[in-house]
Amino acid sequence: MKAVIFRQILTIIAKDLRREWRTRELLITTVAFAVLLMVVFTFAFYHDDETGILVFPGILWVAIVFTGTLAISRTFQHEREQDCLRALALIPGSQHSLYLGKFVVNLIFMALFELALIPLLIFTFSVDVSDVLALHLLAIAVGTIGFAALGTLVSAMLVRNELREVLLPIVLYPLLIPLLIAGVQVTSALLTGGGWAEVGPWIQAMMAMNIAYFLLSLALFRWVLSAVE
Repeated sequence: MKAVIFRQILTIIAKDLRREWRTRELLITTVAFAVLLMVVFTFAFYHDDETGILVFPGILWVAIVFTGTLAISRTFQHEREQDCLRALALIPGSQHSLYLGKFVVNLIFMALFELALIPLLIFTFSVDVSDVLALHLLAIAVGTIGFAALGTLVSAMLVRNELREVLLPIVLYPLLIPLLIAGVQVTSALLTGGGWAEVGPWIQAMMAMNIAYFLLSLALFRWVLSAVE
């Protein structure tokens, strides 16, 4: 059974990646939005290096959340348009494989967007992260995993709702507040010379939240799928 679920997960991932490779729809839209955010934030908040250090943590995580929301909102769009959620729900094991496959796809897309966005933000705000780059990347990776875990579930919950694009941030963002606060605290501490002693408890708290988000989402997804199919 585990081998069947694993093959289903790989099939879902391959399907979504092939579709995106053919259309470039999500990639082009989100990268363009990420660049626009960077330009707006730079002209609005950057005045000198000292100001850049103060505002960079909040801007970084806001940019990650906004660009990630674009990816999350389209998680089940094609399944909804083709009306194949019911067929997927009837496949044995899809209650887990569909969630895990979409979760991995969202992680891949968000990682690609962050590869384009984060270096641009670091460059334009002139912040030096070279000494603590590993901790920065760890915090961003942990935050991205938690965002994708919870966002995949919420996107499935709203897939049949005509106002899903409006409701997604309303439902998702309040649930992410603890994770985002911890992420901002980590980034701020690292930019002001902090090390593992200062940021370690925050990163561990983010990891604990990720575990809770992931296990809860995986457990609830079967009920969400049965309700929206």
